[in-house]
Amino acid sequence: MFNQLSSTYKHAKRFQQILNIAIKYGFGYIAEKIGVILPKKKAFEEDEIQNTQKLTTPQRVVSMLEELGPTFIKFGQILSTRSDIIPDDYIEQLQKLQDNVLGIDFQKVRAMVENELQAKIEENFISFDMTPLAAASIAQVHRAVFKNGQEVVVKVQRPDIDKIISIDLEILLSIARMVERHIPESQLYDPVGKVEEFADAIQKELDFIHEARNIEKFKHNFADDDTVYVPEVFWEATTQKVITIEYVDGVKVNQRDKIKELGLNEKIIAEKGAKAIMKQIFIHGFFHGDPHPGNILIRPDEKIAFIDFGMMGRIDRHTKYMLADLIVGIIKKDTGKIVGTLLEISTSDEKVDVDISELELDVEELLDSYYGRTLKQISITRLMNEVFDILKKYNIMLPSSFALLLKSILTIEGVGRNLDPDFNIFDVAKPFVKDLARQRYNPGNLAREALLSIEEISRSFMLIPKLIQSIYSKIKSDTVKIKLEMSESQSILFEINRMVNRLVFAIIVAALIVGSSLIIQANIRPFVYNYPLLGVIGFIVAGFLGLSLIVSIIRSGKL
Repeated sequence: MFNQLSSTYKHAKRFQQILNIAIKYGFGYIAEKIGVILPKKKAFEEDEIQNTQKLTTPQRVVSMLEELGPTFIKFGQILSTRSDIIPDDYIEQLQKLQDNVLGIDFQKVRAMVENELQAKIEENFISFDMTPLAAASIAQVHRAVFKNGQEVVVKVQRPDIDKIISIDLEILLSIARMVERHIPESQLYDPVGKVEEFADAIQKELDFIHEARNIEKFKHNFADDDTVYVPEVFWEATTQKVITIEYVDGVKVNQRDKIKELGLNEKIIAEKGAKAIMKQIFIHGFFHGDPHPGNILIRPDEKIAFIDFGMMGRIDRHTKYMLADLIVGIIKKDTGKIVGTLLEISTSDEKVDVDISELELDVEELLDSYYGRTLKQISITRLMNEVFDILKKYNIMLPSSFALLLKSILTIEGVGRNLDPDFNIFDVAKPFVKDLARQRYNPGNLAREALLSIEEISRSFMLIPKLIQSIYSKIKSDTVKIKLEMSESQSILFEINRMVNRLVFAIIVAALIVGSSLIIQANIRPFVYNYPLLGVIGFIVAGFLGLSLIVSIIRSGKL
């Protein structure tokens, strides 16, 4: 416990603040459950606490996260993508989390920009708007113009936000460890792993150099696509805490009135946006992790422009295949393919015992509810949310990367349907899925896959001697630990008892054989047919007992 709390005690003031806010919103009982002693002194007035109790539990969670600040807001936003493990009413509220806050004083912005770029603002820009275009909890964005007339946007990190988030992450990790220790059932959801994943994601978001590289990669991927526009990064005015990119003139994809004013075709825009996402997923394996309407602009030339590249997803070839299989299963209403794919993707296989027959029946029942509907009439968002409900029922979890992937597809479907009521995400996905299937089952690709499998098997065989040596060393030094979970203790103890009895029986048989051999070798009297009588009797008894043991094992069916 001391090790788990050490980092928390280093930041006792912040930990106390988090604890007080949790109590205010009625979650003090969770703190007590994980071993935290609640303060006797009331941190909030009684009427404040009563006001929070009027909210639903999901609303209280969201309000608490907002009051806790940027780290917890971001954590809630990440959780809002996990429909496979978070209940629907919580997801609905978490999706409302906003980190729009008041802009910081411009003098602090100036100080940050000048410190990072090692020059006065006037030396780099002929104009720099004092009022931010947008202000969030981690950074805010200002319009500016370079000396050469190039219009840009400058994203400036809030002062000391990295230190604030670092402290909160240490506390979050300590809390996750305590939760795992004191609430065993929580281990199914791997709280520590989830916090570590979140910490990695937010640390990357704090590094604007990382975001700039994301933009460059994204731009390279769409270099030959004239339907997508990617802004340019100006590296001479970019650091870890300041990023400067080209200003994109456009309207947000959900601003239908402005799109109509520009005379743009909403149906074409919906199709272009969806194709851009499918290309990112099935071709590039590098996709925008948060394609909500505020991050997609439509230029006057009808090109799609993505902005805010802090959260990006990456998927490997195998994950692409799994997603394609899932889409094919949905299109064909193939229960077996859907269930098989979800189980193969799942990270829960070793943690839960899934009744596959029951799972298939639930999926079959779900698909039956869509009987007679065309793909055009099916919303993949609604369908997948219902699939997520089934996954939660069986405690099946998806990898966070796959959950983010599905979230992007569901988000773009919502954007597309808002622009075009007849929009069908399946029609857009089909060509990409077919192309991927052709690549997957191409003879050349199959040969490469087979060769890779052979190489992997060869490497595994080469590791066996080292593995055996490692096990031997641990046994020799008494460092081997065996973890046994007693789910059916009586039957297990019975089996252990039977095994021990057989082992003792076998030792007795072996002792009889060894003893009889020694007697025969020593020619101990009396003799029968020139053989020591005791030795002969010993062999006969050993043979009878050995045969009995073999018959017993065969009858048990456990050879």
